[in-house]
Amino acid sequence: MASITINAPGNGLVYNTFLNTQLSTPRLCITSEEDEFDAETIRNWQNEGFDVSYVPLNEGGKDYLNRLENLKDGLGVGEQYAIVAYGDAAAFCLDHFHKPATGARLTALVAYYPTAIPDTRTRFPPSLRVLVHLAGESIDIVSTPQALGLQGRKRRIVTRKLDPGVGVGERKDISYTAFTYEYVQPGFAEHDMDEYNHQAAELAWSRSLDVLRKAFRKEADLERQWEINTESKFFNDSLADTMSTYVTHKNAAVTMGPTLVGGVGLRALRRFYEDEFLSTKPPSMRLRLLSRTVGSDRVVDEIYTTFEHTLEMPWMLPGVPATGKRVEIILIAIVALKADKIFTEHLYWDQASVLMQVGLLDPKLIPQGVNGVKRLPVTGRESARRLLNEHPARGQEYHQRLISDAKLKTKHKRAQSQSETPEQRKIHTNGTNGGSSKTNGTVSNNVSDTEKSFNRLEINNGTAAGDGNAEPEHKDGDAAPSERPSLAARVESEN
Repeated sequence: MASITINAPGNGLVYNTFLNTQLSTPRLCITSEEDEFDAETIRNWQNEGFDVSYVPLNEGGKDYLNRLENLKDGLGVGEQYAIVAYGDAAAFCLDHFHKPATGARLTALVAYYPTAIPDTRTRFPPSLRVLVHLAGESIDIVSTPQALGLQGRKRRIVTRKLDPGVGVGERKDISYTAFTYEYVQPGFAEHDMDEYNHQAAELAWSRSLDVLRKAFRKEADLERQWEINTESKFFNDSLADTMSTYVTHKNAAVTMGPTLVGGVGLRALRRFYEDEFLSTKPPSMRLRLLSRTVGSDRVVDEIYTTFEHTLEMPWMLPGVPATGKRVEIILIAIVALKADKIFTEHLYWDQASVLMQVGLLDPKLIPQGVNGVKRLPVTGRESARRLLNEHPARGQEYHQRLISDAKLKTKHKRAQSQSETPEQRKIHTNGTNGGSSKTNGTVSNNVSDTEKSFNRLEINNGTAAGDGNAEPEHKDGDAAPSERPSLAARVESEN
């Protein structure tokens, strides 16, 4: 009789290795030529869940190498360690660990501004993730001649000018992953150095964190805190829940790019949300997520947003009384997280489009002294609608019609304005002859309601009701999202 052996979960080297990787605290060594290292950088890695130790370079040589090799002592089955090195220590580690026989159980090596790097054709062991951050005017490149696949003892060092890498990310086109940082000097990532540069340091940090998380297979749920944040401030109006999502060990910051409102620090953020945001969202506001990108420490959202401007919005339209006009825009949110909490939040939108839709910007009004311009290059809600319905099934005709309708609408308004008498224009301006009107601070019922603004755009023969912009029939449920429960904002109209 044949026998069958079943390996249940929990048995076997492969399973235990994976389990140890998931449950163990990743071991990280920071090394530099200094006796003591930047305390804030060490704390940052500890806050991300790493077991951090520091090994100074001192005189280098065998003693330093032995201390690096001892980092793996005490590791369990399947556990590994990583090194983040700076300056001369980074050059030492790159030179040593690129050899196939070295670096057992070393899973990642991050080198900040090393004074020398291996030959740009050097291949590191496949099990080792390598990331190099380069800065300064020049770099020494160390090459070892090879004969019949064997490395010789002679080494050649060539000093070369450090040119920028490819694209805005400045990535070097070499055999291992490396980036240049053109406008900074070595030391830019250490908070206690005069050369510290916040922008370059944060960019390098994101790249380094991504490499280490992938190496240790440690996934972070970055979306959770951001979802709690958006739920609390857009739908529940909960100040306490909103504030609970921000870091407390650093100065969290929120910036609305077009209007420069927001705050830095928990006290300023609390005041901003309480006074300028939570109670100033129109009850008709609806949000629909179009895309989301999640990185090592960032979440980027593209959000279709629509509302009727029925109350003043200090964060989007500061100093502008309610106009009753409907607005459709795309919000872009860029959220950075540290230690699983929100550190910075940047919110962007097309302010020219908003101003045009509420009647504060006429593309045909060109400033005096500007020649050769017939119309300002701005659009209304057509921009948001194009992104909302961008999929190929719409075809070229749909997008061309959006653009054409935007131009025709502007020409029609101009012709109408020119044919009217001053009295007629005054009547239309005051809103007493149809369309939206506002009397004694009250918006009339002629303004399109919430259902028209979001759940159904009142499509009739390709035209959105009350809008004048062409909009073909929505298919496959792509443009008419199901209505979310009304914002629990408890926002009242101005009267």
